[in-house]
Amino acid sequence: MAAKVPKKGLAHLTADNVDNAAPVKKILDELHHKNHQAYTFYKEVLRPRRTIGTEDHMHYTLPGHPINTFDEEWDGELNLDYFEPFRYKSLPPKMITKLKNVDKSDPVTSLLWKKIQWQRTITNYKCIATTLKVLENYEQINEEVVQCPKHLIDIAAHLDSDPTPHFNSSYNWYYAGNGNLQTVCIDWVDYLLHSEFNKVYLSEFNKNILNINPEHVAEYDCGDENNILETIISSEHITVLRTKCKIFILKLTKIIDRITFEKLKCIKSELPYTSVAFDNYHKNILYITSLDHKLSIINLDRMKARSVQLKAKLTTLTDNWNSVVSSEKLFYVHAARDSISIYDKWSNNVVQVWKNLRKITDDYSCNDISVAKHFEGTSSLYFGTDHHLFLMDLRYGPRNNSKVVQRWTHGMECVPTYLQYCKSEFCKDLICLSSQWCEDMCVVPNYNDRLIRDTNNGGVTLPYRPPNIRNTLYGARENMLCLNPYNPIDSRICTSITGNLILDQGEKYDILLQNAFGDISCHTLFPEHLETFMEDDSGESLHKWSETYKTHDNDLEVSSIENIAGVLRKLRKMPKDHRINDDFQNQKSIFNENEIVKAFEEEEIDIGLKEAWTADVNETRVNESSNNNNLYYSDDESHSNVENTEI
Repeated sequence: MAAKVPKKGLAHLTADNVDNAAPVKKILDELHHKNHQAYTFYKEVLRPRRTIGTEDHMHYTLPGHPINTFDEEWDGELNLDYFEPFRYKSLPPKMITKLKNVDKSDPVTSLLWKKIQWQRTITNYKCIATTLKVLENYEQINEEVVQCPKHLIDIAAHLDSDPTPHFNSSYNWYYAGNGNLQTVCIDWVDYLLHSEFNKVYLSEFNKNILNINPEHVAEYDCGDENNILETIISSEHITVLRTKCKIFILKLTKIIDRITFEKLKCIKSELPYTSVAFDNYHKNILYITSLDHKLSIINLDRMKARSVQLKAKLTTLTDNWNSVVSSEKLFYVHAARDSISIYDKWSNNVVQVWKNLRKITDDYSCNDISVAKHFEGTSSLYFGTDHHLFLMDLRYGPRNNSKVVQRWTHGMECVPTYLQYCKSEFCKDLICLSSQWCEDMCVVPNYNDRLIRDTNNGGVTLPYRPPNIRNTLYGARENMLCLNPYNPIDSRICTSITGNLILDQGEKYDILLQNAFGDISCHTLFPEHLETFMEDDSGESLHKWSETYKTHDNDLEVSSIENIAGVLRKLRKMPKDHRINDDFQNQKSIFNENEIVKAFEEEEIDIGLKEAWTADVNETRVNESSNNNNLYYSDDESHSNVENTEI
């Protein structure tokens, strides 16, 4: 008879069995073995609930402050300067382009809508098949012939009609990457390179006044059913356009005073492409990735390509987004859904694979990588997931591997798809993260020497969410603007975002967002001390922009009239002797003004308060703390006339 093995008791977490003087890493390692329930409780508390009773909690409202790595000797204490405030603000965005493409539909959400409709039909077919028990009438006569109800044939035909067999996501990852909005300088003149539907345009762009010339300098048509998903341009003015199954390589050439797009090559593939990117170190190298993790390395000088099969465990091709980026001399980085891999440039062999994404996120089930950017001239890789933005140190060696050193919770409603940055203040970068939803955009400042900076000194800033275009619309309607009932612009301003761009304007920063119709809006970030000098004309600008928006000529008609007889029967006639607003009538003052003036004369009250007591009712006091002046302005005179000044 086998001996009975006693059950192992669960160790309880108490203050006695935790060495509070030990390094944090040691405490966490021991705690994990001593009491697994502590980790389970931690995970359950942080996991967002969709509903708790009658309260709704949106999936994107994931709690969490920015965190970073510490050394093994960290005692768990945060310095006072660990968190830094973001000393910039933003006005509501305003449109800087003219209205166009009114008669077209959003190509980003059209794909999602087609897929949803297809899935709903499949669900209905399955319900009918279960109700009618169609499988009971299925009979195989021989190896080539079967007898079955027509309903099964309809299901099979519908399964074959899948509009996007490799797509089953909540956002359109086909448009993820660098976006369709770039800047280019040709002969000291600034231009904006932007793509809409199946065409790419080059337009003159004045950065100082944010003016985009509506007359395009050059354009290129990729053909029908070839919507441009990603647009990039190199320092040599090589333009690459990624469509679903085609890559167009163009070059901007200038002949006398005319700029044109010259087609260099067109590459086709049976499987969809997922990303295109230039090597920021070797400027003549282009990386193209496809759905099956196949990398094409193209030498733009010779127009020759080399194919590399990236190391990855492919269980399915559905939603298999991936991208390759590089800013280093010796290696390039492959970002997949759940891993970051480093490859040697000369041998194309994998050097290191990082798969610890699930270990550094609080929500296990939905934190896939959706965007990655390798900053030029650094070893910093920024990548975003459903809920977080991460900074990875790409430096590696025989003993040290690449690791994530910082994390932010961005709080965006949709999965981030675009990441841009620019140089900010001294030793800082300004990262702009956005998704395809018009309300989703956040700005994160970070030190560009974070990889070698002492993490105990802090310098961590919470992501800043500027006002969005819908806030502009609400503000305009409060001022009785944008109220056309026949052509409301609510759906127009909610068009999907297909590109973002951040521009350094000295003390200020301009963030441009382009939607799928080609409308470009601008956020202006400015220092807090300039707030009093900034003029908000976003509402007037949006109203002027929307005046040309016209979708149909139908007038509003009365379709029904509500019966309000029940309300009328409850109305009562007000008595004639009823007094209105008695509570708001001015009552007799309980103070005797003559006694107060006498108190001032006898210096019983500070004489400095006399002017405030004797000032006219329509005079307004303005306090300027900068020069300690007290100025009195009269409403019936201009503010330039100073009546009294005290220094």
